[in-house]
Amino acid sequence: MRIRNLMVCLIGITVLTIGFTTLAAAQSSAARAIYDASAVVPTNLKGIRTFNAPPAGFNPLTATEEENAVYGFPPRPPQEDTEHYAMWAKAMTAAKTRWAGEIKTTSYWSQPAHRAAAPESTPEEEAGVKATGPTTNYYYNWSGFINTQPTLKKYINNTTTSINSFYYIVSDFNVPVAEEAFGTCDGGTDLMVDWNGIDGDLNGNALLQGGTLSGISCSNPYGWPLISTSYFAWLEWWPAYPIIATFPVNPGDDFFVETWDTTATQGYVELEDLTLGIYATFGITSAGGPGLIGNSAEYIVERPCCVGSNSFPLANYVQNFWVNNYAYTFYEYAHGVATPWYPGSTLTNNVLAIMVDDTDSYNISVPQALGTVAPGRYGIFFQTENCAYSGGCTP
Repeated sequence: MRIRNLMVCLIGITVLTIGFTTLAAAQSSAARAIYDASAVVPTNLKGIRTFNAPPAGFNPLTATEEENAVYGFPPRPPQEDTEHYAMWAKAMTAAKTRWAGEIKTTSYWSQPAHRAAAPESTPEEEAGVKATGPTTNYYYNWSGFINTQPTLKKYINNTTTSINSFYYIVSDFNVPVAEEAFGTCDGGTDLMVDWNGIDGDLNGNALLQGGTLSGISCSNPYGWPLISTSYFAWLEWWPAYPIIATFPVNPGDDFFVETWDTTATQGYVELEDLTLGIYATFGITSAGGPGLIGNSAEYIVERPCCVGSNSFPLANYVQNFWVNNYAYTFYEYAHGVATPWYPGSTLTNNVLAIMVDDTDSYNISVPQALGTVAPGRYGIFFQTENCAYSGGCTP
């Protein structure tokens, strides 16, 4: 009854406040407030909360935005965006078992982008700003695509004053198999994380994200290799928390992640293994650190930190395919605009991110946006190269 009254009150207040704006805008504003009011189930880590499980028979496809927010189901695209609405509906239908285990702090950190120069062997026409298409940048820790907003939203006392920035970002990918570089067993740990997130490139002081980790360790103390692997779903808010491990996943599983924020210091991540039907939604607070601006949305393969001052060697994932990735801004979501942002956008203010090794000598993880009319609309193809593929990269 308390939640029902809260929902009615929030909707009423929003409608009175916005006057003649659309009903979609009213629902959007109310839903964001309900997320914040409903993420009250504590986890074992301070500042990270989850939601009550939905009752038997609850159907997020027929529920309102506000009803879904009560139980932590993520924002959905406009039904007019039939392609991505179907993707969201598939994920919500597959969400059969809500995971409620203990989350764990790891010693790994997914960090904001660390820019590098283009390796000397890079053709001049492949680097930097082009007349058309995304700008190519090089990074020590990131590869993927970055949508950026030239007009930013700002937060004042945790209240949004402009809605022209990223609200939520959605990705679907297969959990990569982690290997060391072919022919290598060096006694170290090689890692890669797949994630989507908000900020961390243009706004390097804050980053909200969620995804999966694939890791491998190999040693040879007795004349034969001893191999250990690790695969799990995770979330993070940089710099308040390191990578927070949640439920285990399997290499090859189909994985869905949606990341969104409601204020500068409050974010949410829904993690879902579509193959296993396991999911969880977490609310995470910045714990007094810098807030989000919302001026970039990322789709990233990363090698996390740290071995000394460097990132871990990149696990040789060989190839990695992402499908149906997109982002919505606050404006598009509030007004029911069925035009999402795609990772391979040809706007020059968007970025193609290529990962290089620590010596800035080689490209080691390279993405490609699939599709010609709308690059990235039909997926992202990642592959390892050079020392990450053969011979090993050392930190």
